[in-house]
Amino acid sequence: MALSSDEKVVSNKAVHPTYYFRVAEWSRVAIGRWAEGKDVASRFAAKRCVSSVLDYFYGKWRSALPTRDGRMGDENWRQNCLWYQEVQCSLPFASALSDWEAVKKIAAYPPEDKLPEAAKAKGETAWGWALITYLRDEPRKKVEAFLAKAEGEKAKRPKLLAPVLRALMDEDAKKFSETLLAYLAYYRKSEFKTELDKAIALDGTTLFHLGRKIDFKVELPEAVADHVVRFE
Repeated sequence: MALSSDEKVVSNKAVHPTYYFRVAEWSRVAIGRWAEGKDVASRFAAKRCVSSVLDYFYGKWRSALPTRDGRMGDENWRQNCLWYQEVQCSLPFASALSDWEAVKKIAAYPPEDKLPEAAKAKGETAWGWALITYLRDEPRKKVEAFLAKAEGEKAKRPKLLAPVLRALMDEDAKKFSETLLAYLAYYRKSEFKTELDKAIALDGTTLFHLGRKIDFKVELPEAVADHVVRFE
């Protein structure tokens, strides 16, 4: 019988814990199946991506396997495991599945000591932390500090994403739709590639479903509709 991810790690059969959880791999499968129009298979892979990231972030293996310095437990493993890519590629699928408990847990994971001061955050980093602090229900002032940095840098993508999140916080459905569609149009023109990793707008998908959660209706033009993962 095949061992579970936890069992493989705890039994010391894992060279490194990240190898067995395969969060990014399940994300790529979900993207690929979505691009092929195979919604059922994409949903299955999306669920595996979400369950994998939760196992990786919060699994029992953390209390049974020592880190390289011999310590065990969740807090010690937080300092030894990568998390940025896992957060980035799992949030869109947790949102698309309406698994809001998972969304909260994923956003809660990044260690606080990795949180930069807003004044020192760059465009992409500032945007990422703005979204995470929003999902953690942190004070709006803290979210806005990161959004201001995201908008103040030269990079185009954070400049376009920041107003979408602000419209969400303002509960402004019209502005949310306008800014999200503006970002997706930019994505289609400047970010979309035929390579699998660029087939969908990850942040666009997350934001679309955060809007849907509060009953925002966004009509997606045909040109960008396939870049937002949606499970009926």
